[in-house]
Amino acid sequence: MKKRLLGKNTPFILVAVLTIALSLCGCSDSDQYLYDDEDSVVLQIHAEMATSYEIDSVRVREDTVSSKDTLVFIGEISPSRQAHYREYYWTLDGKDFSNDMNFRKPVVKPGYHEICFVVMDYYGDSLRDTLQLWVTNPPIIEPQGFIPAVGSQGLSPKEGISFAWHGYDPDSISKVYYRLEIREPKGLAYTYDLHRELYTSSNPILDTLIETPYFTYWDNPKSYHRLENLKFYTWEVRAVNEFGLESDSLIQGAFFTKGNRNEGGIQAFIRFSNESLYDRYYSSYNGRIRLDILDSLSNPVTERELGLDSNQTVVSPLKPGRYKLIASLPKLTDFNPDTVDVVVLPREIAIADTLRLSDTIPPSSRILTPEGLLFDADTLDFGDTLRFYFEDHGGDLRQDVFWNGQDLRGFDYRNTVYNSDHTADTVFITLPKSYKSWTHQLLTINAYDYSGNLNSKTYVIKPSLKMPEPETSSSSTNSSSSTGGNDE
Repeated sequence: MKKRLLGKNTPFILVAVLTIALSLCGCSDSDQYLYDDEDSVVLQIHAEMATSYEIDSVRVREDTVSSKDTLVFIGEISPSRQAHYREYYWTLDGKDFSNDMNFRKPVVKPGYHEICFVVMDYYGDSLRDTLQLWVTNPPIIEPQGFIPAVGSQGLSPKEGISFAWHGYDPDSISKVYYRLEIREPKGLAYTYDLHRELYTSSNPILDTLIETPYFTYWDNPKSYHRLENLKFYTWEVRAVNEFGLESDSLIQGAFFTKGNRNEGGIQAFIRFSNESLYDRYYSSYNGRIRLDILDSLSNPVTERELGLDSNQTVVSPLKPGRYKLIASLPKLTDFNPDTVDVVVLPREIAIADTLRLSDTIPPSSRILTPEGLLFDADTLDFGDTLRFYFEDHGGDLRQDVFWNGQDLRGFDYRNTVYNSDHTADTVFITLPKSYKSWTHQLLTINAYDYSGNLNSKTYVIKPSLKMPEPETSSSSTNSSSSTGGNDE
C-alpha cells in the first residue's frame, strides 16, 4: 500500500524539490563568491631590530652586536593587522625563534645569523623578510704584562722605543686591531656640568691603528709632534675588532725619556683644596700657579708659571743635585704656599711629592649701605632691600640665606653682583612685604668658599610694624560701666 502510493506521487516530489532549488539559486547573490582583482588586498611585511622600544631608538635591518646585548625585534604587517593572514612567526638561522609580533631577546652565539619574519596567508603562501646580524664578543687585551712598564725611565726616542702587549679575539671569528695613543699630559681640568669630573688634558703625539700587538716608535725630525728628551709621556692601547667593538679594558702606561749624561729633571704635581680652580672657566681671573725651584743653598735656579688647569709639569734640564720646590698662588692669597725637597739624578726625571695648596680662611662679610659704606653690625632695620658684601681670596664663594630658620633658596629674593676679579660678591636681598612684623626677626646668611670654609652670621631684624595699642584701664572701666548701665 505504502509502496504503491509512494510510486504514484514521486514525479510531484521531484518537481517540488527542483522548483525550490531553482528559487534559492535565483534569490542568492552568487557573484560575490567570484574572484575580483579590485577586491584583493596586497599583503606586505617588514622586519626591523633595535636596542630598545624607545621612540628615539634607531631601527636597523643589519647590525653587529655583542653577545651581551639584548635586541628588540619588530614585525609589521600592512595594510593592517586585520589583513588576511593565517599565522606569523620568526626564525633564527631556519629554526623557530619566536611566535610574537614584537619581542625582546638576545642572540648569544658568535657569528653570522639570519633572522627571518615569516607570514602565511590563507592560501598557504608565505612572505619573508630577513634581517642580518653579526654577533661577536669584544676583543680582549690583558691589562698586565706590557712594556714599557709604568714609570719607566731613560727611554731614548732616537734609539727607538718598543711597545708590546697581549690581546686576542675570544671568538676567533674576527680580526683584531689595536689603537695606540701617545700623549704629553698638560694637567687636569674639570668639565663644566653641575657634577664636575676630572679629565686629563694633553697634547697628542701619536694616534695610530695597527694590526700587531707590538710597535716601535722611531723619531722623525720632519714630524710636527715628536718625543723630546727629559719629558713625561703617557700611552694607552685598546683592542678593536673589524666590527668596531672595542675591548672592555685598556692598557694605560707612562714613561720618561732620558737626557744627556749631566742632565736630569723634576716632575711636580700640584693640588688645591678648592678643586673648582681646575676649571678652565675660572682660571682667567684666578691667576696662575708660581713654581720656584731653589738649589741646595736656597739660591733661585728657575721659576715657572702654570695655568690653574695644568696641575702637573716637568722642569728640565737641570743639573744633578738637591732642589727645593715652592708652589704658590700669588693672586689667591688665602692659599698657603707649600714646599718639597727632591733629588735629581743624571739622565732621569725625579718625581717630587705632591705640592698641596690649602685655603683655611673663611669668607668675610659686612653690611653695605646704599651710599657704598661698609660696616659691621648685628641688628638691622627692616628694609625692602638689604645689601651684604662678601669677600674671599681663595676662589669663588656661595651663600645660603635663612629667614627665621627657613631656607630661602627656592625664592626669588636676591641678586648677586660680582666684582671684576670675583674676589667679592655683593648680595642684594629683597624682603617681601609679607615679612614685615611687629616682632624681631632673624636673618641668617651662611657664606662658603669652595675649599669648604664657612662664615655663618645671624642678624636681628628690628620690628617693621607698630605694636598694637593695648587697651587702657579707663577704657575698660567705661566699657564695664556702659555695659552695666545697659543691664540695668
